[in-house]
Amino acid sequence: MLGQIKMLTIEELTAEGAYLNGGELGDVFLPRAEVPKHNEEGDSVEVFIYLDNLGHATATTKKPLAQVGEFALLRVKEINKVGAFMDLGIEKDVLAPFNEQKPKMRDGYSYLVRLYLDNASKRICASSALGKFLSKSKAEYEKFEEVDLIVAAKTDLGYKVIVNEKHFGLVFFNDVFKRMYIGQRMKGFVKAVHDEDKIDIVLEKPGIGKVKDLAEIIYSKLEESGGYLPLGDKSDPDAIKRTFSTSKANFKKAIGGLFKDDRIDIEATSISIRKS
Repeated sequence: MLGQIKMLTIEELTAEGAYLNGGELGDVFLPRAEVPKHNEEGDSVEVFIYLDNLGHATATTKKPLAQVGEFALLRVKEINKVGAFMDLGIEKDVLAPFNEQKPKMRDGYSYLVRLYLDNASKRICASSALGKFLSKSKAEYEKFEEVDLIVAAKTDLGYKVIVNEKHFGLVFFNDVFKRMYIGQRMKGFVKAVHDEDKIDIVLEKPGIGKVKDLAEIIYSKLEESGGYLPLGDKSDPDAIKRTFSTSKANFKKAIGGLFKDDRIDIEATSISIRKS
């Protein structure tokens, strides 16, 4: 329950705040300023539960940036002799102990971390040693299976990503056609799984389905732009990438399909909706 958002029942209202039924935790205190208006004893309230500086179970109605068991991009607010304190979006900061920092954290910087409950202190902590929280089981994915991604790091080859919160994967730079940043969540597709569970990921839906989807996105953009876009067969690949987050090759396939369907006209540097 610690480090999680839960619905708890108000057992007692006092001038200082509310005491909530925390089950095995006992009473969980919610400060008066955070008790929802018109709530009475017996009502339920959604709260995030943590231990205060004295080790007392405390609640807040503020939404944290992450719960225990989740990954999140958090900013370092202060570094002292025990570790780095990171902004969790509530009154209580979360500690990333020095031995859980990979790489060593710097004040004011943000890092992708996983929240966990320290066994000894029962306090919420953060770790950037992400690999220890991933699955030890063999990576078993179908080719072109859609997966959830969290961008973990930028490498010499591309972007290291966490796949379905279970395994590491890699998106090579030549497969990147949209802005990517650490902590970003997105969908992707498994291109290949190699020995030692090395997983290649692509960001675009492979095959003819991808081109058809892109064609509809382009046509919708044309409609929004009054029937004309300054992008065509000879346009700069970077301009296409900025507008549609795709490669020039896929863009040309998509507009070629729209042209064959008599929906658009294509010029060297522009496309337009065909007038009937």
